[in-house]
Amino acid sequence: MKSTCLLTVAALLALSVAPRANAAIPMFNGTCPGGLEIHADEGGPVYADGRETRLKRVNDDYYEASDSGSGVTLSISRSPDGGAQVSYTGKSGANGVCTISAARPAAMAAPTADTAPHEVTCESRDGRQTECDMDTHGDVRLVRQLSRTECVQNETWGLYHHSVWVKDGCRAVFSNADRGHSSYRPPAAVGMGEARELLGACNARAKADGALVTRVPVNDQVTELIVDYPDGRFLCMVRNDGLVESLSPIRKRGK
Repeated sequence: MKSTCLLTVAALLALSVAPRANAAIPMFNGTCPGGLEIHADEGGPVYADGRETRLKRVNDDYYEASDSGSGVTLSISRSPDGGAQVSYTGKSGANGVCTISAARPAAMAAPTADTAPHEVTCESRDGRQTECDMDTHGDVRLVRQLSRTECVQNETWGLYHHSVWVKDGCRAVFSNADRGHSSYRPPAAVGMGEARELLGACNARAKADGALVTRVPVNDQVTELIVDYPDGRFLCMVRNDGLVESLSPIRKRGK
């Protein structure tokens, strides 16, 4: 009887804990460099090219989704505004930042100033011009460049009546400062030179040379770096003045 009660209690605990493991995953659609299509249902699961991945929760704001068949691992960070920022690593050292977008059904009417999004991530693939639905009435700004190609207004990006366009490899996050309903303001971009300095601070803390996988500004003072070290992958939270707040293991080498 005692063992039966213990099993019952354990089962109830498992049921109460399990749903929370994926609770912070927001719904999103996106495309990673190389044409990898990704999708997540709210709370999970996460799919890569239509295959369900193995989801691992690191904390409420960070997850990893792995597809053993393709060798792809998605690093998913929950944004302060409830959205998602995703990067990926694949075979032969492939890696990059994925573009997250909200799918719009074909039957849906064209966006208006009231229905169009106030913030979007827009990417030019293969140098082609791409348009992304957006409310462009007001002060639209490039708030975070994600590509190595420089994004220059009216040259590699610009505005239409209800959309933002990019071309020649520009990939960036755009926000409408006048129309946004959230108090969250996207942090300023971290340049490549600054990223190297922040990586150097993480390396000094780890006492090892690491390879930068991705970087995500958390706010105006702190940047999140995901770094591969000889003994595994780590999450480094570092202030923009070079002070490392934390260095936490995400995955040990070989796992």
